[in-house]
Amino acid sequence: MLDTADNTVTNNRRDLVTEFLGLWLLLAVFLDGWAHLNLPTLETFFTPWHAALYSGMLATAAWTAVVIWRNRAPGQPLAQAVPPGYRGTAAGVVLFGVAGGLDLLWHEILGIEVSLDALVSPTHLLLGFSLFLILGTAVRSARAAGRAGNLEWTPAALFAVVLMTGLGAFFLIYCSAFVRPGPTALFIPTPVGAPGRLQAELPVVVSLTSYLLTTALIIAPFLFTLSAARRPVRGIVTMLVAAAAWLPVVMVGLRPFAVAGAAGATTAAIMADVLLARLPRVWLSRRLPAVTAAIAALVWTGQLVAFAVADGIRWPVSLWLGAVVLSAAAAAGLALLSSWGPATRSAQDTAGAIDGRL
Repeated sequence: MLDTADNTVTNNRRDLVTEFLGLWLLLAVFLDGWAHLNLPTLETFFTPWHAALYSGMLATAAWTAVVIWRNRAPGQPLAQAVPPGYRGTAAGVVLFGVAGGLDLLWHEILGIEVSLDALVSPTHLLLGFSLFLILGTAVRSARAAGRAGNLEWTPAALFAVVLMTGLGAFFLIYCSAFVRPGPTALFIPTPVGAPGRLQAELPVVVSLTSYLLTTALIIAPFLFTLSAARRPVRGIVTMLVAAAAWLPVVMVGLRPFAVAGAAGATTAAIMADVLLARLPRVWLSRRLPAVTAAIAALVWTGQLVAFAVADGIRWPVSLWLGAVVLSAAAAAGLALLSSWGPATRSAQDTAGAIDGRL
């Protein structure tokens, strides 16, 4: 029993080191993104920002090699010594090296991307996928050990989910509701058929889409963590909102409206976590769509209140209130899809009945 406990503690520490290296990589990605946004004359692959990223990857590769070597029994083939959850990490390291070489070749032939094309460049997407594999190490490790099914997630596994959310926020920054002016931008409704209607509505259409996608970016990992525990992890909404909001806001340059909106949304997320801690368990099984809808509505209401105080809301009430309702509906839909299926519904009903009697 002591040996098992010692191994669990050792594995937790190992996974936590891996995720801290993942934090290094994630911050380097946002630093490189900041450079591309604020230094448009960047015309070379060899920059301090790339150095931060690739040095982090070298450290991650070295650490992964150490983890595998320490786990190797005498005479055991190296391929069989990879700890549970770390095969994906090793694959991510190798894939990053391949993608990095391709990215260098891409830049030498086609030049440096300086706009939206940088986020959807095939080599950059391949780099992003390799990072996703690395950042997810602790989740895979916890699942392999059967720990993620407990009431409490390991700190490393929870850290991994937050980091992966941050990585998603980076690649979706062009449609983030935290960096777009949204309701603070002036919008004058234009009748159908009037000249300039499409041009006037396009920023609003993009903003509404941003609300839906950013809602999914926050709610999907929340549902993932909830699927492996009977209670929400304490502070999970705040951590997810912070990752989805503050990293992009800092990257684009701390614009006043964006800072206010992120602060309002984070404050609302804290309130959501407080309410979740007091919520009866039956709501998390039988009324989960209502719970996620309330989280989304609270977060975006917090942002709108901050907008109103710091800058002003210039959308008509039907539009900004509709954005909140649409986001809440999307959050409820994600919860409904996550719990769909006869077996899942039956298990949830049973759990709900038991919890209701507690």
